Amino acid sequence: MNKGIIALIVVLALLVLISPGIVGMLAERSVDEQIERADRENQDLVITAERFDRGWFSSQGRHRIELRESGNAGGIKMMLVPFFGHTMPALIVDTTLTHWPIAMPAGENSSLSPGLGRAVSTLSFESADGQLFALPGTVYSTIGLTGDLTSNYAVAAGSGEIGAWGDVDITFAVASNGAYAYDGSVASMQIADGGPELSNLEVSGDLAMSAFGYAVGDMSLKLDYLLFDDGARPPFSIGPVIFETSSAINAGKLGSSSKLNMIVGDVPGLGHVGLDTQFSLDNVDGAALQRLLRSVQRAQAGNSPDDIVSAVEAEVLDLFAAGADLRIERLDIALPQGTINSVLNLTFLENDSANPSWSSQLLALEADAKVEVPEVIANMAMLMSPQAGMVESFLIKNGDVYELEAAYKKGLLTINGVPFALPVQ
Repeated sequence: MNKGIIALIVVLALLVLISPGIVGMLAERSVDEQIERADRENQDLVITAERFDRGWFSSQGRHRIELRESGNAGGIKMMLVPFFGHTMPALIVDTTLTHWPIAMPAGENSSLSPGLGRAVSTLSFESADGQLFALPGTVYSTIGLTGDLTSNYAVAAGSGEIGAWGDVDITFAVASNGAYAYDGSVASMQIADGGPELSNLEVSGDLAMSAFGYAVGDMSLKLDYLLFDDGARPPFSIGPVIFETSSAINAGKLGSSSKLNMIVGDVPGLGHVGLDTQFSLDNVDGAALQRLLRSVQRAQAGNSPDDIVSAVEAEVLDLFAAGADLRIERLDIALPQGTINSVLNLTFLENDSANPSWSSQLLALEADAKVEVPEVIANMAMLMSPQAGMVESFLIKNGDVYELEAAYKKGLLTINGVPFALPVQ
């Protein structure tokens, strides 16, 4: 046999034997980078790697995901207290990673394509006493040659100790540049022991980190209903819900538009309440918003709500001084007795003051609003609360509807054509 051919075979054999370990190290680094990025960019979650045992052809890892103590996570924790108590469980992710230059299939949702590795993950909750409760379904992931990560969480309909559920299919993709996209659906879910019941949830979106350190992009959410009925209190439901939002930054300015349509069922004393709103935010200075968000994050650590407000006051004033437009094109609240219709426009004119104050911001503010309240609702409000009668003096009756039109500019407030000078100097 030709010596050149023998040498080529030896080199190929060495590559076949050595490359899995090299790719394994690359995949481990990629996984660590993804976790570090997620932990750095997410203000609500703490993501830690408990272990990662790298093998030659495959590796094993366990990662822990927990809610932070502050920020939005604090509010989420309060909502979950009825279900988990004051000690929130941690989400445990156990992963088997197969690495190869041409990654071998890791499950039914995988295929032969170039990549640093393919992984199969299972999920479980860890209670405060360390017990693990397995969650249904499997996560199939692919780590691309450039560090891109794509995961698919698939669950077949079934039941277990946590309750019953329908089909679940969620795909989440993170690009090496930090942009990510998701698309998924949950057919149904019923938490055991009187927990909430969910039907037909659909979510999708794509977001990218802006130069100012916060994400912009699109998001959509649809939900048939979420029902709370533990038998101890009257049933309470949310849905259907449709929420859509889109945001982008152009020339250093943030613009966004959103709409929300939802029904809240069986509100005590009111019945079913509908909300239909559409609003937009434009010409917001991206750098000023970045400073405000960072200030809020710092202030949330161990401060009361009042302390947080005072701690971020300067950044709020700077944000307004840079100019912004808020438009609530539609804010309709539907009650069994009728619908309250509202429109509100706020324009914060750019203020070049070196030390902006609330007085200077009020002088730079222009606003207008219109409200229509059905007579039957206005009468009901005045019967329920005598203080509401004070509002009647600002309303004009037009048939069976009370109306209010207001405008504000440079300290002068006009309500239904009547001017009121405000002391803003």
